[in-house]
Amino acid sequence: MSIDISRYIRVTSGVGAGANLGVRQLNAMLITTNPLCPTGTFLSFASAANVGSYFGTTSDEYKRATFYFGWVSKNVTSPQALNFWFWNEDADVPSRIYGKPNPALLPAFTAISSGSFTLTLGGATHTLTGINCSAAGSLSAVAGIIQTAIRAYSSGGSAWTGATVAFDATRGSFNLTSGASGDDSVAVTAAVSNDLASPLGWLAGAIFSNGQGARTIPDMLTQLNNTNDNFGSFAFMDALSLDEVVSAAEWNDSLPSNVKFMYSVPCTASNASALSSALRGIGGSTLTLAPLAAEYPEMCPMMILAATNYNGRSAVQNFMFQEFDLTPSVTTDGDADLYDSLLVNYYGRTQSAGQNVSFYQRGLMFGLASDPSDQNTYCNEIWFKSACTARLMNLLLALSRVSANSTGRAQILASLQEVIDLALFNGVISVGKPLNSTQKLYITNATGDNAAWHQVQDVGYWVGCVIESYVASGVTQWKATYTIIYSKDDTIRRIDGTDILI
Repeated sequence: MSIDISRYIRVTSGVGAGANLGVRQLNAMLITTNPLCPTGTFLSFASAANVGSYFGTTSDEYKRATFYFGWVSKNVTSPQALNFWFWNEDADVPSRIYGKPNPALLPAFTAISSGSFTLTLGGATHTLTGINCSAAGSLSAVAGIIQTAIRAYSSGGSAWTGATVAFDATRGSFNLTSGASGDDSVAVTAAVSNDLASPLGWLAGAIFSNGQGARTIPDMLTQLNNTNDNFGSFAFMDALSLDEVVSAAEWNDSLPSNVKFMYSVPCTASNASALSSALRGIGGSTLTLAPLAAEYPEMCPMMILAATNYNGRSAVQNFMFQEFDLTPSVTTDGDADLYDSLLVNYYGRTQSAGQNVSFYQRGLMFGLASDPSDQNTYCNEIWFKSACTARLMNLLLALSRVSANSTGRAQILASLQEVIDLALFNGVISVGKPLNSTQKLYITNATGDNAAWHQVQDVGYWVGCVIESYVASGVTQWKATYTIIYSKDDTIRRIDGTDILI
């Protein structure tokens, strides 16, 4: 026996700097009214096949997913995930259960003469007992028996007495819809014996969608942003009114952290002018001509962004001159001039030596003079801002403190330098781009450094950080304020040449 060494020396082990906040994955978000997408739930899929398994292969979600995942960029990269979120079109919706497809066969139900399960609906939880399915002649008849049992619980109110249960032969599932709409929750618990929840497919593998009160577009988007902001662009699958489009665009442009999402809007020849006029001056929105119901060109910029691997060398992309499996919507100079003047993007066709070539053009966005006007510049800044946020948050989480002094300033600048170095590597920051006199004066005024513009032009960036105090709730606190000025990666849309013959 001996005295434990910890009486004299005690060593504690642990992993330092273990916190690791990831950079946002800039995949696409499609906002759907399909009730198979549960309210308040962020759905993400890694393949078109997974989308088809969930929504069905005849769904618009699957058709869009097939187009989305099927595209390969010039850098030989593809989108890695496609996300979905439900919008109730500003109307109350009921709680729903979509059972797991391919439930038990009829003999499994007819063997139960006194079935049971517990259901939560309309604010009430009740155990249903004595459900006799022995005489059911079909799965639809089973659904009717379950519906009758649920409706018999009058104490549950209209959510129970007006509930419907049906067997969906196409999907192969038992589906329940509450008799009341509005904010609510729904849940099912299996019975200890003679359980019906499992054969109905209302346990693991079922889709539970809680009832939800009406949500305006800004309210819905705010809920989405607060729930999960791990996406880079969004679009609505259903056609919106002009006011609804503007409402979504204004919400996106008014976020405290601007340049966070790209909002992609489809238009037709009949509403292109009105939408263009309404979106002028609203940053973060882009408009694409989409005349065919079965094609989705408005998803092109979303796909390019999702397929950009910002960890790769020279990864950034020109959103123009990208080819997709689409029908050209603009084939004349007259139409091209019209839509270019409206800042409407389109899938256009040109030809040389009798060979047609079609590509997405011109990769433009709306906004004020201070907003990025190119899709590639806007999307690159989405990534750059997210990467800086993640690096700085990881710094705060990993260290015991970041001091309000020169040491803290150096730590912050070192964290930012990691992102800057990656931006130089992937092409977000452009080196050697000439600056005009106005840009030089702006950089000088913003930095207070007469030589700063030389660094931006020759090296690609200038970064500074100051430590300063501020007062919040009557208490003096300290913050670090950093400024990064970088040369954005402009892309060439046209080449002019002169042939001189001597």
